[in-house]
Amino acid sequence: MLMIHTSTQVLFIGNHANKTVQEIPQETLELYATNQLGYARGEILKHIPASLTFNEKSYDYNGDYNIDNLTITLDFFFQQALEMDQHTLMIGDPFELLFQASIYALLKENPNKIKDSIPTNSRTQPITVILLYPATIEFENLRKEISQLIYALKKHKINTILIENHINQASALDNILYYLKEDGVENIEHKIKGVKQILGHTALA
Repeated sequence: MLMIHTSTQVLFIGNHANKTVQEIPQETLELYATNQLGYARGEILKHIPASLTFNEKSYDYNGDYNIDNLTITLDFFFQQALEMDQHTLMIGDPFELLFQASIYALLKENPNKIKDSIPTNSRTQPITVILLYPATIEFENLRKEISQLIYALKKHKINTILIENHINQASALDNILYYLKEDGVENIEHKIKGVKQILGHTALA
């Protein structure tokens, strides 16, 4: 019988991830401390502000929806909402601004100065990133479109896993969460079809 992997918190970020998590068996999700982060647009005519949603709570978001403001906001937010010394598994679509900003926030990166800054050793929080393949882009264009995000992950030596576009992503995530608990990130791509480690200590990238 599997026990709860209490040393890892899982963060589903953005529309794509929060839709996919609905298809993952509850018994798999119960192995971890899981969280869902989303963004809800406001309605000006109804005087409803935009908000960040974290699990079942909403928090007003008054800034512009851009990478700079989101990164600053999430940097502060994560320090309050997450266990900063636990291994964190971040799951999301790399095309979504909320997901990009979440990564920059946890890596303490300014999205405008990624190539100018030097990684520090102050971050003690181990991070693994799982990229859900965007539905609207061809494989050969993926890295070009998210090159800055990939650069940041590579600079910080973050284990990064891509679920390829022809794979049932919910099923792949279910398997990833199972094998991550059993074997760690190193062996995942050898056990699950259509899952590739593109960055990290065992990747060829």
